[in-house]
Amino acid sequence: MKSKKLVWFLPIILLVAAVSFWIYQRNKEPNPETALIDFDVSGKTSEEIAVWIYENYNCSGCHGFTDAGAFGLTARGQELAKDFEGCVGMLTSVTESLNIPQSEWTDQHRKVRKNFVTFGCSVCHQLGQNRVGLTKVGAKAASLHMSCPEVANLLRK
Repeated sequence: MKSKKLVWFLPIILLVAAVSFWIYQRNKEPNPETALIDFDVSGKTSEEIAVWIYENYNCSGCHGFTDAGAFGLTARGQELAKDFEGCVGMLTSVTESLNIPQSEWTDQHRKVRKNFVTFGCSVCHQLGQNRVGLTKVGAKAASLHMSCPEVANLLRK
């Protein structure tokens, strides 16, 4: 008698387990270190790839769309952009600081290095001893012509 009751519950248990696993997989954050590398871009337009990058690399933390559909900065992005030297300026400052011992960094050097990580630059750019190079994600983005400015330009369309 007990085995018949157990057999009746078995499909329900399997269904609950399957749904739980599906929800877990769906809500699982992609690993930024491999998400773009693993992303299948075949058959996707540049705009679709740009949207995917925007959605999967936390770009929405600082960038967003207005009610009119214009692409710009969120309130957090506006706050972080105060006194921001721009992407090219930041990479130039970081590159220049590579040849300066950390003990001799100015407050500006420390701020730029902190922003380099906070703004997500380190996902694609890695700091070497004498130059700034690309991580695996950065190399994949470059091969897709998907630098941050290129993604932003595609999202503005």
